[in-house]
Amino acid sequence: MTPGTKTLALVAALAFACTDATTDEGTRDEGTAQDAGAGDDGEFADRVPGMDAGSDSSDASHPSDASSDASETGDGGREEAGTRDEGATDDGGSRDEGTRDAETPDAGPPKEDDSEVVSADLPGTLACGASHQGSVTMRNTGTATWTRLAGYKLGALGDADPFISGDPRVWLPEGVSVAPGGTYEFPVTLTAPGSPGTYTTDWQMVHESAHWFGATAKKDVQVQCAAGVDASTMEKKLLMGYQGWFYAPGDGSPINHWVHWFRSPSDPSAQNATFDLWPDLSELDADELYATNMTMPAGGAARLYSAWTQKTVVRHFGWMEDNGIDGVLLQRFASELRDPRFLTARDQVTRNVRAGAEAHGRVFAIEYDISGMNEANIPDDLKNDWRHLVDDLGVTQSPRYLRHKGKPVLFVWGFGFDDRPGTPAQASDLIGWFKSGAGANYQVTLAGGVPTHWRALTGDSKTDPAWLPVYRSYDIINPWAVGRYADDKGADDFKKNQIAPDLADAKAHGVEYMPVIFPGFSWHNLFPQNPPNQIPRRGGRFYWRQAYNAVSAGTTMIFSAMFDEVDEGTAMMKAAPTQNDVPNEGTFLSLDADGEALPNDWYLRLAGEASKMLRGEIPASTTMPISP
Repeated sequence: MTPGTKTLALVAALAFACTDATTDEGTRDEGTAQDAGAGDDGEFADRVPGMDAGSDSSDASHPSDASSDASETGDGGREEAGTRDEGATDDGGSRDEGTRDAETPDAGPPKEDDSEVVSADLPGTLACGASHQGSVTMRNTGTATWTRLAGYKLGALGDADPFISGDPRVWLPEGVSVAPGGTYEFPVTLTAPGSPGTYTTDWQMVHESAHWFGATAKKDVQVQCAAGVDASTMEKKLLMGYQGWFYAPGDGSPINHWVHWFRSPSDPSAQNATFDLWPDLSELDADELYATNMTMPAGGAARLYSAWTQKTVVRHFGWMEDNGIDGVLLQRFASELRDPRFLTARDQVTRNVRAGAEAHGRVFAIEYDISGMNEANIPDDLKNDWRHLVDDLGVTQSPRYLRHKGKPVLFVWGFGFDDRPGTPAQASDLIGWFKSGAGANYQVTLAGGVPTHWRALTGDSKTDPAWLPVYRSYDIINPWAVGRYADDKGADDFKKNQIAPDLADAKAHGVEYMPVIFPGFSWHNLFPQNPPNQIPRRGGRFYWRQAYNAVSAGTTMIFSAMFDEVDEGTAMMKAAPTQNDVPNEGTFLSLDADGEALPNDWYLRLAGEASKMLRGEIPASTTMPISP
């Protein structure tokens, strides 16, 4: 097995073997130069693992007027959805911009079911993909007491709302009752669509299987999108891999324990840590952080984040926008998708990435990793999951989903590696299906994450000659390079012996080429026999030399490994500047590991400069154009 990994699963598979329903997540060989001292690669066993809105109705009457005539439908007893009041202003203008639209109560005795709006925390503007944690407070003005058991809840009118992708109804919690005259504040989370415009969100009370009733809270919301990165092409783009595989107890995910941070799902202590680079979390809010058993020099518990939390992922995309980084390739580990928990979690991370890309004008695309899959399941599992992403999650409908040559971009990583599953026949079948055999909605521009030595069928590549035409049948070829060299001379030799001839071969066969660059490497906590800071970053000079080599060789697109891979120390996101910013316990890297003082965002800034060099906005040079 070649040294180094992308996804680290075998170690965790052993560590998590005692937990329920663990799965495998693929690993990429991240070995060190000369394969020195690398341990067995493997995978973290724990994988982390949705939602449709109903149709709108357009009856001209106000829903509270129509509610007494609403009848139970045949779809599981759900009553007819309320309709929206498109009431005009006095001058015949557009819909009321206010947050309340209460009817004047009819004269006569109180109704059994009736309500009025007390207040509504609904935004006036939102950025594309951004979320707002709001609420609607309703007063019970009827004679019946509201309880969950009795079927009382708040609902989005028409059971559809442009800001809601999940259940459009908000239940009362168990044990809560709202007596006549009482009030209740219903929490409402709104996520803006990916396209700019004016959208209306409106809410009314529902008596399940009976009728909609009472006043309506509504608001017209201006959705504004950043101009953003051109999503129609991969040309001149530097894209980062985004693992999105971190989870924590209490994060709300169906996993509900530590994943990819620690060997133990329940003991977040230093001796169980499986990551080396400590992320800088100083900007994160309290509701984005989860306490470990470690402590910080300044006092208090050391805390970490979860990719389940949308606010955190959207924040990451804000960092990308701030530094001019084009976007990400979201890693989707296919070995975990048969576990409903991990499928649910991975789908949520996909939504989070989409929200971040739409909010900050970045691009994203999906990259499947086949590591750890049951070989017999590979073709069907990938085809079925892609249908799921396209049909159920609608990923390719996002204006921020990356396209190239008129089709959505999709990466598949792992075919042909000597320690990964898959046969040439399976790979050929999948490539043909994705490129032209599938229905038009599912066809893609397909990139292949292939072994370093794909041309020679040596080293990390399987040796069957049938693999070479498979590699050349991708639209874009993306050879893995993390850990294949450790210094500038090694990087220069790699350019001469791999990148330049790879690029020539790809061009000769009508294939585009995308090299991989990385900032450094360290996986001491995962494999203690290996030293910390195994491939030093040297203040960014190692990364910059690789970026220069890729550009000067004539490549037009670059894969930067990785945005958030703290496990193996290749993360480019904000990281702890000094040892005063890492826990008192354990061994963790900070950005001053090579004796240079660097700001927490240094590698994001450097990637932004590399993007400019790729686009020709600054000259190609071996000297970094910025200083800390």
